[in-house]
Amino acid sequence: MSQLLNLPPAEWPAWFKERGVPAFQGRNAARWVFQRGATDWQDMTDLPAGLRDDLALDAPLLSSTAETESGAKDGAVKTLIRYPDGASVEAVHMPGTAGHTICLSTQVGCPVKCQFCASGLDGLERNLTAGEILEQALWLRHRYGSFDRVVVMGMGDAGFNLDATLQALDALMAPEGFGMAARRLTLSTVAPAGCLPQFAAWGRQVKLALSLHATTDALRHELIPGVAKRSIAETLREADAVFEATGREYTVEYVLLAGVNDSLSQADELRRLLHGRRCFVNLIPYNPVSGLGFRRPEGSHCQAFADLLEKSGLPVKLRLSLGRSADAACGQLRRRKAEQG
Repeated sequence: MSQLLNLPPAEWPAWFKERGVPAFQGRNAARWVFQRGATDWQDMTDLPAGLRDDLALDAPLLSSTAETESGAKDGAVKTLIRYPDGASVEAVHMPGTAGHTICLSTQVGCPVKCQFCASGLDGLERNLTAGEILEQALWLRHRYGSFDRVVVMGMGDAGFNLDATLQALDALMAPEGFGMAARRLTLSTVAPAGCLPQFAAWGRQVKLALSLHATTDALRHELIPGVAKRSIAETLREADAVFEATGREYTVEYVLLAGVNDSLSQADELRRLLHGRRCFVNLIPYNPVSGLGFRRPEGSHCQAFADLLEKSGLPVKLRLSLGRSADAACGQLRRRKAEQG
């Protein structure tokens, strides 16, 4: 792994100083990496050549490699990132009318084992470090140019690797780092025990996207075994506390699964659950995964579900899935590559 990327950008000058190099070179290096897009020490032409050579040997900036790509007609591109131990994750670059968005992974595999998701089919392999999360952002910028928003919605669940994820988000926001506004960042989680209180205490105005996907505890526990001991009521109370701490409305993510959670009576239950809460509903028609028994509802049915919520006064978006032809569901590109050997 890259030792330096695991340090907050503000600590780079001290890291350089400890090695007998003037601290200003650490500030210079951070600017090169986070603001100018350098992915190799040799890119930093105003650092002494000898220093660049030493750093390349002792602390490579990027330990990972960017491998297989899978693109879609809408311009979304999914990239497989592989780390030195052979572990791999997916990162996605997505175009949009409001600028480019990237999607980052936080774990290799996933412990949540959502029954409709490819990421957790093989369980959790390991957590990513903050530096390994940031490497995905650096690779995507190197390949596809600058980005305007970051969503932490890739492989794994950030709530189960929260310390490293928040450290990576801090680097994205730091003036010495990417310098992004908190409001351009989103963290998605099923909200395991302790996650949302820690997120609220962190206090940044990063948007919370709460993966709900059901209106009853029984169905949510069936669909999301990783939160089998958590109730919807408790989870929503904690999400409300995030709003109180940050002033930022949260998003409720709800994947529509045909014949499972997409009835109009379930839409009405969702309306009752969320009534009066400072949240926004993001409805996501399911991206099918080969080998799993779930289907995508018809478009008209998805629209009727959305209309019922909207008529009740809830802010709702029925999301058009980017990348449906690009191994669309999270984890599929990684599984296909593994099956190919």
